[in-house]
Amino acid sequence: MRFIKFVLLVLFFLVFMIFFVQNQAQLSAALELKFNLFTLNWQAQPLPFYLVVLVFFVLGALFSTIFFVIDRIRVGSICREAQSKAQSLQSEVDALKAKSSVASPAPAPVFAPKTEPEAKEEPKA
Repeated sequence: MRFIKFVLLVLFFLVFMIFFVQNQAQLSAALELKFNLFTLNWQAQPLPFYLVVLVFFVLGALFSTIFFVIDRIRVGSICREAQSKAQSLQSEVDALKAKSSVASPAPAPVFAPKTEPEAKEEPKA
């Protein structure tokens, strides 16, 4: 499975590099980002388009990684809590089984007395 993942990653990288080489002129075009909000005016230096795409891709990968690590930690703590609770409940069940088997002998079977079937009333004509 690792080999397949590695081969797919290499193929993805190869396709990406072919795309980049074939579109180098368009991707190298200067991009100027601006942000104007009321009195706040911000303007970035002209950057190549591929650099902007690469920076935002890396930022997205970092944020996704941080999110999944936090989620993994949360799920792990919930799992450990559930396992400890299950273990304590299992030990409680085992203790109760041991206590009930020592404390009282097996109950004798109880027989219910037979009841006579009720007589059916005949309809009056």
